[in-house]
Amino acid sequence: MKYIIKKVTGLIIALLIVSILAFLAFEIIPGDPARTILGTEATDAKVEVLREEMGLNRPLHERYGKWVRDFVTGDMGTSYYYQEPVKEMIGDKIPITVAMTVLSFVLILLVSIPVSILCVRYENRWIDRFFLILNQVTMSIPPFFIGIIFTVVFGLTFKWFTPGGYISYKDDFGGFLGYLILPSLAIALPRAAMTVKMFRSSLIAEMRQDYVRTAYSRGNSPWRVLMKHAVRNGILPVITFLGMMAADIIANSIVIEQVFGIPGIGRTLISSISKRDYPVVEAVIVLIAVVILVLNMIVDLLYQKLDKRIEL
Repeated sequence: MKYIIKKVTGLIIALLIVSILAFLAFEIIPGDPARTILGTEATDAKVEVLREEMGLNRPLHERYGKWVRDFVTGDMGTSYYYQEPVKEMIGDKIPITVAMTVLSFVLILLVSIPVSILCVRYENRWIDRFFLILNQVTMSIPPFFIGIIFTVVFGLTFKWFTPGGYISYKDDFGGFLGYLILPSLAIALPRAAMTVKMFRSSLIAEMRQDYVRTAYSRGNSPWRVLMKHAVRNGILPVITFLGMMAADIIANSIVIEQVFGIPGIGRTLISSISKRDYPVVEAVIVLIAVVILVLNMIVDLLYQKLDKRIEL
């Protein structure tokens, strides 16, 4: 219980720091939301009136305090540019990015775990060398470029899907997941290659431990030793590694949304930054931080569950 309380406390402190940085960042970045809304030809007097209406002339600490109080109660503010509640603007987009992130994690596991086990079982044979070479190539290709290749090959050439033809999860959930498979795979492949490299090394180290030799001496087959003994211990560093990749996967989700025309939270974030729509940007950044921190906390708790020494 103390371990969980410690993790939750750390999560709250981290979120507070992220919120402060997100709020202060737009005080440093050049640009005036009021000027952006009214246009460059607006007079200074009109800009000043709008700034007063938007509350931009209030002291920084007052604006931050009000924003935090409202955010905690579920009020994310009003968009400067669209004059709509931020909560409504991004509410339908959050499930899209979350679904793509979760699907990317699932694909990473589905690819990396069996490939790693296969490489270790046939270490230094042709199948191991083949995947090692394939890993090096895959790791060197950015996800957005893989996404472009998928769009050209599967979208324009084979016509398996319509580029930009996004299907809403409200209209057809199966079609929605089907459309997200290729974008998620584009994100997952380079990360799966990294995971294979780490998991393979971890398993090889475990297979050289004394307890493995003891298991062999009891008449266990190589497959049984690998699956029953080595995998459980060897996967612990991989769990931590996947938790560390959460931010990277979400960041790549934002980029991939642009490639495939997916109306997720990433497209809203990029559009709002260019429009100086600070309430939207701040809300999106904090929500992304929440997802990343929660995922990392889940990974830590899972690690502690698998390895009781963590509690000590």
